[in-house]
Parts: sequence; C-alpha cells; structure tokens
Amino acid sequence: VAAIDRMMSSGTKTTLRELNDEEEYLVSKGFENADLASCVKYLRMIDQHKLRRPNPVYRAASLVVNDPKKAKVAKQDLYTHMEQLAIASLDVNDADTCDATIDVLREVFPNSSRVSRLEGMSLEAKGRCDEAITKYDAVLEEFPSDQRTMKRRVAAYIGAGRDKDAIDALSKYLDTFMADVRAWEQLAGMYQERGQYQQSVFCWEEVIASEPSIHYHHRRLAEVLYTMGGDEDVRAARKYYAAAVDMSNATDVRALYGLALCDARMRKKGKNKGGMEVLDGDGEVPVTELGQHAAGLLKKMYTAGTKLGKVEGGM
Repeated sequence: VAAIDRMMSSGTKTTLRELNDEEEYLVSKGFENADLASCVKYLRMIDQHKLRRPNPVYRAASLVVNDPKKAKVAKQDLYTHMEQLAIASLDVNDADTCDATIDVLREVFPNSSRVSRLEGMSLEAKGRCDEAITKYDAVLEEFPSDQRTMKRRVAAYIGAGRDKDAIDALSKYLDTFMADVRAWEQLAGMYQERGQYQQSVFCWEEVIASEPSIHYHHRRLAEVLYTMGGDEDVRAARKYYAAAVDMSNATDVRALYGLALCDARMRKKGKNKGGMEVLDGDGEVPVTELGQHAAGLLKKMYTAGTKLGKVEGGM
C-alpha cells in the first residue's frame, strides 16, 4: 500500500492497460483472496481515469470499506472509496448498501453537496425523480456551477419524463460547459426525438467541430439533414454521408445506404427538371458516381455475408 501511495501522490499517470490488468487479476483471484492492497490500487486507478465499472468497483470498494484498518487507507481516502461504493451499489441494484453508505457520509459531512448529490441519485434509482430534482436544485442554489449536479438534474428530468425541462436544463449546462461533447450529443438526440431538426443540426455541428475525425458524427448529422428533406438539406446530407464513408474506409453501412439514397433522390429530382445530368453541390461530381459506388459496395458486403453464412451453416 505504501508503494501505491507513493505512486499516486507523485502524480504518476497509470495507463488503461495497467488498470485492465489489475481488474483482470482481481476478478480471477484477487477478490477471492481478499487482496486489499490490489483493491485499493484498483479503486484509485478508477478514480484517476474517471471510469465507471460497477461490478468490480462494487466488490473492491466493499472489501476496503468493510475492513479499512487492514486495507491501511487514510480517512480521506476511505470516504472517497465509500462514495465509489455508493455509486457502484446503485449500478448493481443494491439500494440498501447505497443508503447505508450515504448515512455514514452524511454524519461525517452534514453540509456536503457531494453527499446531497448521492442522495439525489438514490432517489432517482427508486423512481422518485421529482424529489431528486428538488435535491439537486437545492445544491445548485448554493453551488450554481456544480457540473456533476447539473448533469444529474438533466438525467432526473429525463427519468421523470419531463423532456422539455431536460432540454432547457441541458442547454443551460452547455452555456457554462461548452466543451462537453457528450452533452452536445445528448442534446442533439433529444431535439431529434422531438422533431426539432434545425436545433439538432446545430448541436451535431458543435460535436463535429470538436471531434471532426469520428465518422459516425458525420453520418448522424447527415441523417438529420436527410430527414429534413429539402433540396439543399439532401445535398448537405450527401456530403456528410460521403465524409462518413471516407473516414470509415467504407465500412459504415448506414452511411453507404444514406449516400445511395441521397444520390437516388437527387437523380430523380434532376429528371423531373428536364433530365439533365445532376452534379453535386460544387458542380463537379455527377450524383450517379458516388451513389453507384456506394450501392456496389453494399452488394459486395451482402454477397460476402451470404457466402460466410453458408460456410458457417455447413460446418
């Protein structure tokens, strides 16, 4: 444990591979042998990487919290592991352990916003989302920029079926934390579900601006544009579908379908206007070229899949 303390206190950044190796050891025999030193090391690595792995965290934290003296953890570290235990308990549907852990933390930290957030999460897990929202509102009244509580309030609104309030809360959150890409993704999906496609497009554009090399972001924006259905929307969708196909090395099947559909629609529109050759938005590439290429790749994929299915079926 002393070696672990030195490693963590020195600011040494562990790798995900090291964390995965530690988890593999614990699952294979560390938990069975009650290896508390490895449990402590694993929990600190989880905290360092800000990960959420319910089952192994629940088992590791339970062992450490139940015997802190033997685990040789300082008081402050113990409270951190108790917080991990409370959250993991909710994830594995052990509400009793969560509530018991929260009760201990509340006695030690009667005015803690972090404990209040845990209480709100417990209420959410029990389906009492409106009470959880009240709890989060109280925290945010004192700490308006508490990022985790703001995100939990959004989740509580969603759990309560109050979609409009969830959108408003998430929009307000993004006014403060504009670099949260996952939040922009969430908001884009929420707008899309409500048929507010223009707002969804704006959100996806923010996502792409932050992560331009991820192919499925381009494809999901293209899907919204195609759904909007205007001529310019379909042209824009075609470009984003083409980008998704290019970035995925033509493995994104939905993007290939989208590209073929856009070309078919634009080709049909061109015939309706007099049968002239239809070019893309830059006036360079005939729409048939990309569309036919996408359709050809899809046929090859299905042919290969059919052959593989026949081989596996005959084995």
